[in-house]
Amino acid sequence: MAPADKGNPDKHRNVELKARLGGEEGYERRVAIAKQLTGTDGTVITQRDVFFHATTGRLKLRYLEDKPSELISYDRSDVAGPKLSLYSKMDVAEPALLEQILAETVGVRGRLNKRRLLFLHGQTRIHLDVVESLGHFMEFEVVLEPEQTLAQGQAIVDEMKRLFELSDADLMTGAYIDELLK
Repeated sequence: MAPADKGNPDKHRNVELKARLGGEEGYERRVAIAKQLTGTDGTVITQRDVFFHATTGRLKLRYLEDKPSELISYDRSDVAGPKLSLYSKMDVAEPALLEQILAETVGVRGRLNKRRLLFLHGQTRIHLDVVESLGHFMEFEVVLEPEQTLAQGQAIVDEMKRLFELSDADLMTGAYIDELLK
């Protein structure tokens, strides 16, 4: 079911696209494109995500190394191509305690570890991910301004897809955790 964009001021909106890169060579080619496009080397982020059972959307606790951990709730359609994602997040001072509480009350769906190389280009977050036990991926998140439409965000994602030489066959429908649990 697609998330409804009801203009909730507590929800953030972005348009996302996630793709498989088919191994180290495809990953390195996209890293080179990102470096050329942004003029930076990107930022390395090590993440450990714990996904919990949720009645709607997805709920994850993200452990980060150099900044506070985050609890993130998000809802997006499981379709290939650009899609709207509605999300809320908050910093968590005691992630291990929160993980224990959520595990005891709603249950853990799964865990995954990844190394993310983050690049910023305009309002687009470019993620080049190496996910443990899954492989190499890339993701675009176009953070929408309140006045921007879904179509405007999709147009930006389509241009990024072209710049990074991604085909429709590369596109993913769900989240990494869905792939891991298959």
